[in-house]
Amino acid sequence: FMPGAQYDPAIPTLKQATGHDWGEKITAHYEIERYIEALAKASPRVRVVKYAETYEGRALYYLIIASEANMARLGEIKSGMLRLADPRGLSDADAEKLIASLAPVTWIAAGVHGNEISSCDAVLLFAYHLLAAQNDAVVKSIFERSVVILDPTENPDGRDRFITYFRQSTGPWPDADPQSAEHNENWPGGRANHYLFDMNRDWFALTQPETRGRVKLALEWFPLVVVDLHEMSGE
Repeated sequence: FMPGAQYDPAIPTLKQATGHDWGEKITAHYEIERYIEALAKASPRVRVVKYAETYEGRALYYLIIASEANMARLGEIKSGMLRLADPRGLSDADAEKLIASLAPVTWIAAGVHGNEISSCDAVLLFAYHLLAAQNDAVVKSIFERSVVILDPTENPDGRDRFITYFRQSTGPWPDADPQSAEHNENWPGGRANHYLFDMNRDWFALTQPETRGRVKLALEWFPLVVVDLHEMSGE
């Protein structure tokens, strides 16, 4: 993945868990589940947590990736971030002490629009690189200084709807023609969830179980950095 990177063979690749390599196929939700479970079994630096369930019964997960030292004090980090988020009764000295001692949380989420498919696989590859890279100074710094939370698929119902259509409409090799069937989803497409709700419009209304689960988590962790990965069409 990264030029010159050396990877720990004890950390499974996507191909070892699912049978296809990075970018070779679109990874379906059940394959994402299989892979993140394989990562959790292989490394003490990752924890998989189920946080909600879709209308179609697919589980939603987030991965906590951290050093073993930070993994052991996740409760302390969560409670400290909560105190900083609502600092009433918190002295400046206590706030500075918390800021100096806590590991900041970075939250990376993928695929709230189910047919914007690359982000979910990118997050899986990022998780692999964090856990397996042995000679990356940036990865070393991430583990020393922070906690990473990954939400690998925010909209599995829409994603699997898109994948089903794509596999049914694709020939034996990819067709770059934008008029080909594989590039033109039938209605309703994979953007929305089961009830065809665009969940990127649901952050304050909280009408969908996927959104309610995510917002509840955000209010538990108060991440300092949030990245929500999208695509901007085939062009």
